[in-house]
Amino acid sequence: MEKLWSKDYVLNIVGNLLLFVVFYLLMVYTTKLAITEFNVSVSEAGLASGIFIVGALVARLVISRYMDFIGRKRMLIIAVVIHAICTFGYHFIDGMLFLCTLRFVQGMTYGMASTVIATTVASIVPESRRGEGIGYFTLSITLGSAIGPFLGISLPQINPLYALVLCDVLSISLIVLAFILNITEIKVGFRQRVEVKSFRLRTFFEPTAIPISIVALLGAIGYSAVMSYIGTYSETIGLLLGGSLFYIAYSIACLIFRPISGVMIDRYGNHVVMVPILFTMILGFVAIALAHSNLILLLGAVLVGIGYGSIPSAGQTIAVQKVKLNKFSLATSTLYIALDLGNGIGPYILGMVVPIYGFRAVYMCSAIAALLAFLFYIGMIIKSRKENVAV
Repeated sequence: MEKLWSKDYVLNIVGNLLLFVVFYLLMVYTTKLAITEFNVSVSEAGLASGIFIVGALVARLVISRYMDFIGRKRMLIIAVVIHAICTFGYHFIDGMLFLCTLRFVQGMTYGMASTVIATTVASIVPESRRGEGIGYFTLSITLGSAIGPFLGISLPQINPLYALVLCDVLSISLIVLAFILNITEIKVGFRQRVEVKSFRLRTFFEPTAIPISIVALLGAIGYSAVMSYIGTYSETIGLLLGGSLFYIAYSIACLIFRPISGVMIDRYGNHVVMVPILFTMILGFVAIALAHSNLILLLGAVLVGIGYGSIPSAGQTIAVQKVKLNKFSLATSTLYIALDLGNGIGPYILGMVVPIYGFRAVYMCSAIAALLAFLFYIGMIIKSRKENVAV
């Protein structure tokens, strides 16, 4: 069996974990900050939180296509240095305009850094263990999505400054790691030089990665309601214990199931994994929407952890399956653009439901988004089988 756990593989996992802890911590922190300090609506607070993702989307769409021209390591260093400067800027926020501007710029640096790291990992893991390798790597996202919101909720209750100081320390650590990380550069060929000057759609997106990216987009829209509103929702329905333990339950489910899903993709194929996890995600959002006890809310967390929690790893494995090594960055970027877009527009769109129908309706809307993802993937299977029969 080919070796998976190299030094650079582990360092990439650590770097991604640091990046996502800061991302999720500040996502929760800024939502509450906007509501309590600047007296804005839930939807406007969701915009302040989600504009970070819009910045990431712009970076992936525009800057990431030049990754191999600039140099992967150079781009990573530039990104994490500016990211740290933005993190320090949170100490000086005095209004919504400054907050949104800061979030947008930092989102761009996050988009650059996460694309470099994810592309590097997809390039260095053995092809025969790619699903497993990406599965373990994306556990760093899972841990970040659990640790970050937990710290973002709990630390400000002790002292609001603690959350920001921790983000400062993690951002500096990320800079140190970027300098010591060994990143293999890809030699740019003539065709890439020609394509990068073109502004056709295929130079921004990898066509073979678009179908799975649409599935990821719909799943991310649904999950964005969890990411942005689960704390407020659990408080509103009187399930504070379930809300405080939500991300722990979500993460445990991811930690157990995500590596298994990666191995299953390598051994049995995509559909054996994707169909069950998408159906499980639907059930998870329904459980959250209908929760009247801490147990049901935590059951929803586990189901969403098994479902949506497996999409980034399974999605990236599928996205790079049919592309050459020099297209890994574009395929990875295409998937992450979809995830970012869903997480960016989701809080704002779903937040508009709250004043009219309440928070429970938000999570039913999440279930509908997950159902659409499930139906779209079934359509992908049917189309694939028809094409195989035709051949």
